[in-house]
Amino acid sequence: MITSMADTLEKDDKQRLEYVYEKYGRRMFAAAKRITENDSDAEDALHNAFVRVSKRIGGLNLNDGEALCGYLFTVVKNEAANILRKRKNVLPLDDVKDASDGGDVVFETERREIYEYAVKIIAQMDETYRAPLYLNAVMGYSAAETAKELGRKTATVRVQISRAKKMLADKLKEAGYEL
Repeated sequence: MITSMADTLEKDDKQRLEYVYEKYGRRMFAAAKRITENDSDAEDALHNAFVRVSKRIGGLNLNDGEALCGYLFTVVKNEAANILRKRKNVLPLDDVKDASDGGDVVFETERREIYEYAVKIIAQMDETYRAPLYLNAVMGYSAAETAKELGRKTATVRVQISRAKKMLADKLKEAGYEL
């Protein structure tokens, strides 16, 4: 996968992309698989993520591991979420017909709206809060694992996760979504 994509890049960018793939590809695949829960969708998410990364590879600072890791995992998480969103948006016709009062369809639509708004809020958060929240809430990492991954102190990460969750909850309440 990476070879055919890298063929369209300049030599330096090709080497940078191959380095990123070798160093982070397996962990990105694992992150995508945790979200999509199957290999096929995880592979698609990884591929889509590297297509996006390849477009910005020249501007990435490979020496800042924390920022690079945060960016890569945000991209692959978003691609995995996009795949799930597309899959969830395709409801079998029988499921729609069975909802006699429409309550289930309305509930699912409201949940999807809340989810999409929450994703927007998280995407707008400063990386200081976004990365720990993502690793903890989406990836299921403990505070200690998140701290190790980001190279931060565990106590700091706990505070950042708590603040990120509060920011998210406050923004959702401001928008009229009840939690």
